[in-house]
Order: sequence, then C-alpha cells, then structure tokens
Amino acid sequence: MSRRRKPARPDQRSEGEKGRRSSVRKKDVYSYLLKSGFWGLALTMMTLGAIAQKGREKVLLGFENVHQDTSAKVVSYEQRLFRNPYDGFMGLRYALGDTAGRQAYVPMIQGVPFAMYLQKNRTVTLTSLEEAYQRKMGVKQWFPFKDYKFDFWLQPQFIANFGNFNNPVESKTNILLNTQLNLSRGLVLNTGVVFPLINDIDSQPLKVRLAPTYLNKFAVLSTHNFISASAGFFYSDQYGVNVQYRHSNLNKPWSYGFEWAYSGYYRFVPGYLEYAKPSHLVLLADIAYRMNKHDISFKLSGGQYMHNDRGARIDMIRQFTRVEIAFFGLMTTNGTTIGFNFAIPIPPGNIIQGKRARLRTTDEFRWEYIYTRGNKIGEKFRLNYQLDEKLRQYHQSYWQNQAKRF
Repeated sequence: MSRRRKPARPDQRSEGEKGRRSSVRKKDVYSYLLKSGFWGLALTMMTLGAIAQKGREKVLLGFENVHQDTSAKVVSYEQRLFRNPYDGFMGLRYALGDTAGRQAYVPMIQGVPFAMYLQKNRTVTLTSLEEAYQRKMGVKQWFPFKDYKFDFWLQPQFIANFGNFNNPVESKTNILLNTQLNLSRGLVLNTGVVFPLINDIDSQPLKVRLAPTYLNKFAVLSTHNFISASAGFFYSDQYGVNVQYRHSNLNKPWSYGFEWAYSGYYRFVPGYLEYAKPSHLVLLADIAYRMNKHDISFKLSGGQYMHNDRGARIDMIRQFTRVEIAFFGLMTTNGTTIGFNFAIPIPPGNIIQGKRARLRTTDEFRWEYIYTRGNKIGEKFRLNYQLDEKLRQYHQSYWQNQAKRF
C-alpha cells in the first residue's frame, strides 16, 4: 500500500528552489529601480531644461531690436543695460543657446550697425561692415517704438569744490530720472527730470526741473568713420550744438578725431528759463594710441576750449572689465593743472522690466576732478557720451583680452 507524499513545508523546500525565487525577486527589484531611476532622471532633466529656458528668456528680455538671420547665421541687436558691451554680447549668446559661437553678432548704437563680432573658443574676430551691408540692417523707419522699450534710468550727478576752509566739500548733488526715445536710425531724444538733493555751490533752488534735453544723431559715414551730432540743452548749464567726428578702425591701435561746439549759458528756474546768447566756441583735435595688450590708451588733444581758453591735454586711460580710470594733464592760457576721471556702472542695474518698459540704474556714471584754483582751465560741457569713449568699448582687443581671461 503506497503512501501519499506530503508536500514540503516552506521551511523544508530545497535550496535550489529558494535560490530561484530569490533571484526572481531581485530581478523585479532591479527592474523597478531601473525604471524609477530612468523616469526620475528624465523628470530632472526636463525640470532643469525648463529652468534653463526660463533663465535664457529672462536674459533675452534685456535686449532690444534683436533680429536673427538663421540662414546667414548673423544676429543684430542693441543693449543698454551693460556698460561693458562684451557682457551684453556674452549674455545674448547664452540667451540664444549659442555657447559654441556658431553665429556672428552685430551690436548697434541707436539702431546703427557698425561691426560684426564672432567668438570661437577664446578668439574674438571683428569685421567692419561695408556701407551696403550696413544699410540692410538696423532701424529703417521713423519712430521704431515697437523695437525698443520705454527705458528709464536713475543717474546720479555730483559736482564738487574742495578747499573752502569753512566748508571743505561744497557739492551740488542731484538724482536724474532719464529716458531716451528712438526717433529714427541713429536719432534719439534724451530727456528726463532732475530731483535736486544738495546745492552748496550756486543759487539754483532745490526745485524739480527738466533734465538736460537734446537730440543726438549717431551715424557711420563710411567704414571706420563715425559722427555724433547733438543740439539742445546740455549738462554744465550749456545749450547749443556739438559735433564730434572720429576715424577709428576697431582692429587698429591708432585713431583720431575732431570736436566742434558752439554754446551759451542757460538755467531752468521755477517759472522761466534763464539764458544768455551763445558765446563759447570749442574746436578740438586729438590723436590716440591704444596699447592693446594692456588696455591702456594715450590721447593727445588740443585747440580751443570754453572761455577762449587755448591749450593742450594729454590723457592716460586704463580700461578694466567694468571700470575705466584716467589721469590727465592740462596746459592752457588759463593755467596748468592735472586731474583724473573714472567711469563705473551703478548697481544693481536692472530694477524692474517687462516687454515694453524698464526701470534701471545707469550703465555708466562718469566723474572728473580737476584742480583749477578757481580758474577756468580746459573746460567743455558734457553729453551722455563722448564718441571716443563709446567706441573704445567696442575695440577688438578689449573684447579679446576679456575672452582670454574668462
């Protein structure tokens, strides 16, 4: 009589069967972990990609009049946030996802293109634009408001006299809320509002008033030849006209220029405009040499300054990444002296911006000190920019030196 074999209890199963079941469970766990890891990695990459895309869109919002020619691989653009235009160039490359340098970039000044930049690895190439190619790009119509933001910036103004025993530092300190309206190719209207804070220098009352308001036209006459012409109410309480010409090959160390201005005194006071007939003629010529390796320029200028003061001035200018410092000496009929100036951006830069408007701090605060002992030595009025100051920021070697460092 045969006996029925009882099934083995779980604890009596063979080692082989236990091993097979354990192996199956491990495979299930590995498969689960593999699938979970894949989807987790995919989700992380998608999240990071979305964050990066949002970051690029935020950076791109700071640029204006951007046009991308995908067939020619050329991008034209304008930026007013950065004092150093190389910062803007690198920011736009990042915003467009072009970190490998597949596209060439054409920056513009007031809607006017003038040069093409291409960076491969750490080598920057600058190509001057021919006149026919320039006409194809940039602003081509009147009132191109759709291509630009309503741009407002805070500009500090500080005028100081030192040496008074009773008041060692006499100052005139204002905050300006400035704006610039693009009217056509190269033509802009600069205006704003002055908010006075301190005035120890003259009798002008601490009343809110109109800021310096004038028209400025920037143009490229031909390859390497630039002009900036202005008319209106300027800084230093002067109104009139100012014309600057400069020949500057942005690949070469030498440049030269001329400046002509004719102006008179004005001052905004509550209720009326105080002014005098034009009486100041400025006629200057200069030549400059740039030491490309060290970002140092030497500039010799001379001619007639305001108050019929005639003489010469020599400047040594050192450009840093975001700061510029210069020392100079003057010898004129009104006296001999020395001084210094510097230009810096004012943080934080962008305060708030949208697609159509922006409020920011100024991209450049420039201040000059000259020891004159009350004499009017080598005086001339300022605008928002001098042509040589603007152009040397776009020199190929200035960009190249930054590309090597960063």
